[in-house]
Amino acid sequence: MPVGELPDRCAALDPTNINVQRLAVSADLDGDPAAVVQGRALVPVPGAVLTLREIREMAGEMLEAQREWLPQFESRSIAPTPVISIPDDVEPAEVPVYPALSMPQRFGDVLSPREADGES
Repeated sequence: MPVGELPDRCAALDPTNINVQRLAVSADLDGDPAAVVQGRALVPVPGAVLTLREIREMAGEMLEAQREWLPQFESRSIAPTPVISIPDDVEPAEVPVYPALSMPQRFGDVLSPREADGES
């Protein structure tokens, strides 16, 4: 149903949703389990609250539960989570779940220009 031109704020949401739908169609047509994982990772809520490993596991559970109705995925499964080797001499950094929470921690000691000049 035509509705006319969308406001920019609304139109900006379309590509993110459309890309998820395209990956779902691609996964279905090609029987590509990797596209299932990629599509799930782009969905806003899972992508915001789950790790990629958890998304991969969730997608695998979804495919397994629906395997009877998805013959294109027969004998195909999601590749195992890649392992990243971290050298022993590398110190881990704390990364907040929400990046905005790191701002006071990172910049809390920085003085404003007025404070640096001795003004209050």
